[in-house]
Amino acid sequence: MNSIEILDNFNVLPFKRRYNRGFKPHFSLRIDGIDFHIDSSPGIGYNLITHAHSDHYGFNNLKNYNAVMSEETVKILNTIDNRKNRRFRGIRFQIGDSLNLSGVKIKTYPTFHIIGSSAFLFKEYDILITGDVKNYYELPKCSLLITEATYADPSHTFEDEVDRLIEEAENNPIFGVYPVGKAQRVAEILIKSGFGFKGDDKIERICEALGLNPSDGPTLLPPRVASMNRGFIITAQKFYRNRIVISDHLDYRGLIEMIEHCDPEHVIFYHGKPTKRFLYEIKRMGYSCSTLEDIDIFL
Repeated sequence: MNSIEILDNFNVLPFKRRYNRGFKPHFSLRIDGIDFHIDSSPGIGYNLITHAHSDHYGFNNLKNYNAVMSEETVKILNTIDNRKNRRFRGIRFQIGDSLNLSGVKIKTYPTFHIIGSSAFLFKEYDILITGDVKNYYELPKCSLLITEATYADPSHTFEDEVDRLIEEAENNPIFGVYPVGKAQRVAEILIKSGFGFKGDDKIERICEALGLNPSDGPTLLPPRVASMNRGFIITAQKFYRNRIVISDHLDYRGLIEMIEHCDPEHVIFYHGKPTKRFLYEIKRMGYSCSTLEDIDIFL
């Protein structure tokens, strides 16, 4: 479906915002005359930020009074950029809260991608925006699903190697983790398994802001630094040789299972690049789908 077909079927208009010779990140929805920008740079209306990773544009929205973020997302972003004039000024919520944005009712749900990651359900329109997802079990069914496609390739199937991480932790190793998201996932695993952890300044500050307090144990460092020190890189990405597979995302099979769980009439993949094989599989299962290339209204 293109933009007009989605408007005809779901009573909402997806569009892209022009910026210089291109477009602003991801896309936007016009719902009942109000614009909602999905993981994008600030605009007139509301900016819905699903989580704190930089490619979902929370930093760009710290001074935006109409940006909408979970309390944990705000804590992460405020901790990374702790200048007083950059503190978050927008709308905060606890995951599970219901929101009323200019009369549009929204319910929030956890996606377990990272601490603070949230999905948004537009109740009266039965539209669910997930952002990135690790666990879909608490997501509701919907008519229009707007979601990710990070590992939408048949070659990306994996199982998390949590037991291996715990086994290696006995030797007090270096684990290579991204400071936002993966560091906290690994810290939680270590703490629950009776270990401590320590990290560089950025990792420790973010963890402390989220109630994960460092102590003696394995060292968490950014992947590049960990690689230079022969550490284990904690990732599902195959280009690292010395890796332990733990991902913040659903794999290929998990994405398909999420779509079956939510059981929408139509899916828009707005983040990541789904392969032709993945799109074929979704259509074969009886779901119609679009990508950002199909959004053809430019405002």
